[in-house]
Amino acid sequence: MEMQLTQKQELKIALTKELVQAIELLQYSTLELQSLLHEQALENPFIELKERKRNERTDSMRYIENVSVFNRSLASHLHAQLVGMRLCHEQKKALDYLIASLDESGYLHTTVAEAARHLQLEETIVCEALHLLRSLEPAGVGAENLPHCLYLQLIRLPQRDELAETIVMQHFEPFVNKKWKEIKTMLRVELADLQRVWELIRTLHPRPGSLYNDGQLTYIVPDVIVSYDHGVWTVTINDEMTPTVVWNEAYERKVHTDDPSVQTYIEEKRQQFQWIQRCLAQRSTTIEQIAWQLLDKQRDYFEKGPLYIKPLTMRDIAKELHIHESTVSRAVKHKYMQTPHGLIDMRRLFTSGVDEQVAQEKVKHFIAELIKNENGQKPLSDQKIADLLEERYNICVARRTVAKYREQLHIPPASKRKQYA
Repeated sequence: MEMQLTQKQELKIALTKELVQAIELLQYSTLELQSLLHEQALENPFIELKERKRNERTDSMRYIENVSVFNRSLASHLHAQLVGMRLCHEQKKALDYLIASLDESGYLHTTVAEAARHLQLEETIVCEALHLLRSLEPAGVGAENLPHCLYLQLIRLPQRDELAETIVMQHFEPFVNKKWKEIKTMLRVELADLQRVWELIRTLHPRPGSLYNDGQLTYIVPDVIVSYDHGVWTVTINDEMTPTVVWNEAYERKVHTDDPSVQTYIEEKRQQFQWIQRCLAQRSTTIEQIAWQLLDKQRDYFEKGPLYIKPLTMRDIAKELHIHESTVSRAVKHKYMQTPHGLIDMRRLFTSGVDEQVAQEKVKHFIAELIKNENGQKPLSDQKIADLLEERYNICVARRTVAKYREQLHIPPASKRKQYA
């Protein structure tokens, strides 16, 4: 074989470090972008970050927060209730141990004997501490399991319900599985009495500890604000949480010399600064263009509500904007939009069709409506719901699809929705 040296011209797209970083920056959330800019400012002494002034419109806007009901941990809430109580050293020791042993639901999975042995205390001391713990708020804390948790809440009610207490502690499993006829015979009560207990238990909290938060507050900041005012829709990029990036001219004058190496260093940092500015501008433009397209394609959703969301793919938006589908995916990743119907993940506006006609959200709405208006004594089965969807709304879905959507709506099956009064 003869060896030859030849030249060949090829056109290739190379992903430079700057291009990779620009792609990553596009998919950053607002908080991630803040962190990146602060890192750049630490690396480049010529970059100065200035906080933007917030206007009255966004100051008055209530951003949705992913936080628990109470902004404190369960342990701190319980300890706060012990302040001022006259407790001996051993009681405090036992209470501290029991509180630290609670799980995130507020249940206690250690026994009095185990705690006493671990703390080297008398079991009577631990029993007294446990009794005190179970008298604190929230009701149900310190329970052994779910039935016990519900019982601790029932005995605190202003008017005690002996039937409910008996059912929870002695017949809980068959009761929640709606095996009421055998309970009716055993306890010699009416089905209407069992229905009343069912409604009472539904008002109790199965996981009282989950009302409290051990971590820090987590905020969701909208990246885009879509509003309607005087007949006009507007799309605004919410950049008030993102600091403005400016060149620090004062520092440049301070370090400027005729030294070529210093001038080269300043020029490199200037290019880095300009690259960040271009990326930020491109990111903002891309997100805004996609938001306008979403407003146009999903106009019924914005005007009438979630029920009217339409099937829409990222490819549809990409074609309209003459960009790649992956660019749309990155641009909406971790981005939230404030709408007249609340704050939503922008990805929710991209939906696959059900039978290519109706979006999943609409089917779920119809399922919820059918169950809401059903006869409680003859609840609709999943198959019956599927039949009604086809009969009333011309939506053809399988029974298993109805079951899946019903579970996603946290609606129990027909056997557990049945009422007897």
